Amino acid sequence: MTYRNKSIKSAKYIEYQNELRDELQGVEWPFEKSDQLEFDIIAGVSNKMADLDNVVKPLLDTYQGIFEEFNDNKVYHITLDKQIVAKGNEYLFVKVERWPEQIPLEIVNDEELLERTVINVKV
Repeated sequence: MTYRNKSIKSAKYIEYQNELRDELQGVEWPFEKSDQLEFDIIAGVSNKMADLDNVVKPLLDTYQGIFEEFNDNKVYHITLDKQIVAKGNEYLFVKVERWPEQIPLEIVNDEELLERTVINVKV
């Protein structure tokens, strides 16, 4: 919600951020400011109608508020999955890793790279 081009956070949004902040209390940020990052997120929600994209923005905003070294402009990849769970068993699993730097064009046809990235599926 905005008012006069300023964002206004709902009470529910602030509560969500506070819960995340409490969970992350005392966690050290292991990455450098210059690191490109990847987030793998699994949201266990009890409502099948819950919008998965509503998880990302408050999560990144909260990380940015907690970890001085983190800026969401350093996030280069996000994997986001939703699982339906029983009410009261909701959860958020988050894994943060360094995102590999862009692969130079001259090694795109490299056999070793292809072996590491191609999955063989038997039909």
